[in-house]
Amino acid sequence: MKYYDFFNGDADGIISLHQYRLQFPQKSEVFTGVKRDVKLMRRAVEIKNSTLSVFDISLLSNKDYINEILNNNNIVRWFDHHEPGDTELGDNFSIKVDADPNCCTNILVDKYIDGLHRPWTICGAYGDNLHEQAEKLNPNFNKTIMSELKEIGETLNYNGYGNELSDLTIDPKEVYLDLHQYVSPFQYRKKSEIYNKIYTQMISDKTELSSSEILHDTNIGKVILLPDTKASIRYSGIYSNQQTTDNPNKAFAILTLIDEEIYRVSIRSPKTNPYGASKLALQFPTGGGREKAAGINELPKSELNNFIEKFEEIYRT
Repeated sequence: MKYYDFFNGDADGIISLHQYRLQFPQKSEVFTGVKRDVKLMRRAVEIKNSTLSVFDISLLSNKDYINEILNNNNIVRWFDHHEPGDTELGDNFSIKVDADPNCCTNILVDKYIDGLHRPWTICGAYGDNLHEQAEKLNPNFNKTIMSELKEIGETLNYNGYGNELSDLTIDPKEVYLDLHQYVSPFQYRKKSEIYNKIYTQMISDKTELSSSEILHDTNIGKVILLPDTKASIRYSGIYSNQQTTDNPNKAFAILTLIDEEIYRVSIRSPKTNPYGASKLALQFPTGGGREKAAGINELPKSELNNFIEKFEEIYRT
């Protein structure tokens, strides 16, 4: 039997698979993509008579593929924190899922393996902007160590943002294969040339966001348009998370341009009331995500005013 691993290209997906394979070593072929490649399982429909493990990928977004995958005599194990839809898919399908806004896939895997690689879980939680949960998982590390784990999580998460793989500093598949050589996140941070390259690019990209434009700002939330650069696309997720950390009572929508007529949107609910992001995103054809953080892959410029109205409406309640 062959083994295949599918994972989101952000921190949560990469580190979830890493933890799982540290505990359950198995030679496998890996598949991933940019963070917004939500229909990743389309790449599995030709696989037969195999075992597939899936991390941080929405089951609901892949409902058009999962039955075909299972009908090909595959066994599927799924770990995720998005709303899943129907999970009763037969004996060859198992899922660990929790869509609570304070959960991420890393935390689910951590529970599954009894916390045996807890420092990595902390990295993943920080990467998914779950700072309080990361700190609750702290096994008495000092502030310096926690800061290093936070840096790792945020750096890996940064590398997942792009319209296509060529936008990213490093292909997430390469990131995972490099990272999986390290049992310790501290050794990874110290020795990995790939990690250092991503971190250096992240710091460089941050300096390019000074010309951001505020499109809408009330006591409820803020809508911000980032400069039309590759750096903005790469840094948009980190930027969104930083905004909610600095302004925990506000909702945020961060826009980047895909082309002259299309925005890509990152939505963040207030930290103090982390609900509504997925409800807002799903009102648009290419939207999806979680209550705490969601996005719209393609928002026509003509829909911007409509989006802002719905943004205010949802977060006003």
